Amino acid sequence: MKNYIIIFCLMIFTGSVYGQADYGFTLKGGVNFPVGDFVKYYNAGLGGFGGLFYNINSTTRISLTIGYNSWALDLDALNKDLNNSGNPGKYDIEAPISTIPILINVKFFWRKNKKFHPYAVLEGGVYKTSKQVYGKFIPQDGESLQVTPRDVSTTDGSFNFGVGFEYPLNETLTLDVSSRYHLVLNQDVYNLGDAGYGTTYSTNNFISIFAGINVFFQ
Repeated sequence: MKNYIIIFCLMIFTGSVYGQADYGFTLKGGVNFPVGDFVKYYNAGLGGFGGLFYNINSTTRISLTIGYNSWALDLDALNKDLNNSGNPGKYDIEAPISTIPILINVKFFWRKNKKFHPYAVLEGGVYKTSKQVYGKFIPQDGESLQVTPRDVSTTDGSFNFGVGFEYPLNETLTLDVSSRYHLVLNQDVYNLGDAGYGTTYSTNNFISIFAGINVFFQ
């Protein structure tokens, strides 16, 4: 990943010296919706990212971005599932998940005109993920039991794809709206039990809907 970052910075420097292409920075924020195993016990979360981009030509752009995403446990869904399984107890826990994605993406524009720039995007990189579990389990009868605490950080590969559009606001600023499907590999999904949890290895998939701006330096 470090080599890709160096190459990307050299590309921007070359473009700035010889005036071969536009470059600038991007800032976006929005909502992340869990899907698959991830959606069972987690609510939609918020996220955002910023980074640098470089126009290779009129239809292709490469970007390097870093961001932050977070999700909170859906405690009501967890306790409802627990009660439906025949256990009358309940959890009183927190199990937040947060990620710092470091990604390289390529946008492919088509039918680009003065007022509307639709595109497809492919991106890949790594997600530095932090997961915590802490709190207690409260049985129907008896004293509360402490859930075994957990605080784990991992670095996992990711492949994402999506579509979006840009709308020029002036010569150096565009509105950018997009949706992406994120496939984060080798993530562990909590399988909570009566007073603890097991671990099931799966993929943490989520769909993002983000909006923001691109600022060009010419």
